[in-house]
Amino acid sequence: MDNIDGIIYFILLLILFSSLIFQSEILGGLSLIFSFLVIFKTIFKQENTKLNFEKHEKTFFIYFLIVTLSLFASTLFKLSLHGYIKTLIYVLFFFCAGEFFKYNKNKIFPTILFVSVLMSFESIVAIIQNSSGVVEISGWQDVSNINPEQIISRAYGTIKPYNPNLLAGYLLCGLSSFIYLILYCLYKNKKGFALSFSVLFVLNLVAIIDTGCRGAYLGFLFFFPLLFLALILYIKKSLGGLSKIKKRYKNITLIGIIGFLYFILSNPAITKRFESIFALRLDSSISFRLNVYESVWKMFLDNPFLGIGVGNQNFREIYGLYMKTGFDALGSYCVPLEIAVESGIFALAAFIVFLALVIKKCLKNCYRDSNIPLKILSLSVILMIFAVMGHGLFDTIWFRPQVQLLFWTYIAMLKD
Repeated sequence: MDNIDGIIYFILLLILFSSLIFQSEILGGLSLIFSFLVIFKTIFKQENTKLNFEKHEKTFFIYFLIVTLSLFASTLFKLSLHGYIKTLIYVLFFFCAGEFFKYNKNKIFPTILFVSVLMSFESIVAIIQNSSGVVEISGWQDVSNINPEQIISRAYGTIKPYNPNLLAGYLLCGLSSFIYLILYCLYKNKKGFALSFSVLFVLNLVAIIDTGCRGAYLGFLFFFPLLFLALILYIKKSLGGLSKIKKRYKNITLIGIIGFLYFILSNPAITKRFESIFALRLDSSISFRLNVYESVWKMFLDNPFLGIGVGNQNFREIYGLYMKTGFDALGSYCVPLEIAVESGIFALAAFIVFLALVIKKCLKNCYRDSNIPLKILSLSVILMIFAVMGHGLFDTIWFRPQVQLLFWTYIAMLKD
């Protein structure tokens, strides 16, 4: 009992590390052990066992109650139960991680540092795979209308099941870790470490690009404008404007942006991959998704209030009644649409309100709280939410445990 916090923290780090090499079942088992230990500690060790739920947590619990109703309303209860259990594990993990970080604020920095190490490892693997021309495991790119030099070798890392979109979603979820570490080191006046983390940040960006995941590219459109806006507001408020920034910092930033654009434009395979986002029906993968969206939308219209029940097994059985011939799918390839079709419009509304309340809390921390590390953490969480959900508009990688567990870990760090 004297060492239970250390044991719990070790399990948490083990979960994050295991995401790189193990399948979903092992991650689920470790998450249950983590949750059990936190509950055990709360009951038997903590002097104050009263649980105080914040607004966003209450809203998330309402979302989970609606998901529970959709389970019992499902026409395929047994199949839906399988997906519900996975959702229950995530919910338990989120609330228990919040309780852990509430009493262990000193574990936030080392956790984010540990995540950055994992991200850096996966980034190096991805870059090596792309450079060596790794052979794709399945049809990950439409090569019918492009030249051989425009075919990108899509990296997929070590995460199972091997999928470049999964790797991109994982790296995108952890991308704000480097922003946190850079800003934290600058706050502590450790410029050398800040520069090192900046290099690792660029390494992570290159790895995401090397996955060829267009959903992640679109996630950049949510991440970077928000990051630049936050930095500009900070410079204007705290430093009196851009003119106060030392010239060498401006030059380093400008060189970094130009170098990043040159890396993209000088690589015909990456440039072509970016351009294919706008091909729509001319690209087989995008056309496939559009057909899936049409079918899933019809599923939602037939089950608007409580959905069909959660889980991809349940989804596949019912999707077969709506799918266009030859366009089988494991999911809807859109997180909001997936939530709506599985659990109904009320579940989607509750989930959106939950995210809005988390963002509101982060903004409040950024503007009103005097705790600088908390401000930095709040900005990082906002960036993470926008990047992941931006990607989630065009993919459902977010439902994978490797991404979900990391996602909930970051939000849990906000617990007061």
